[in-house]
Amino acid sequence: MESHKLYVGNLKHSMTEDDLREVFSSFGTLTDVKVIRDRGFGFVTFETLEGAEQAREALAGKEFEGRTLRVEDARPIYLNERRP
Repeated sequence: MESHKLYVGNLKHSMTEDDLREVFSSFGTLTDVKVIRDRGFGFVTFETLEGAEQAREALAGKEFEGRTLRVEDARPIYLNERRP
């Protein structure tokens, strides 16, 4: 099974992993949910690519608890990359 991770931005700082799981679980089975505390973003990983695509299409740009969600494919971070 292929998994797919989404970045979810513009979350309330009070959002918990359980809250985020509840929002995204209707689109498919989640294998991982992570909220970066006090930063306003998190990640959800779906068991299938189809679930991730459905969630992204349904929730990107939608209002949730007074904020417009930013939902897009998570990008890998290159730890050895030099930044200017």
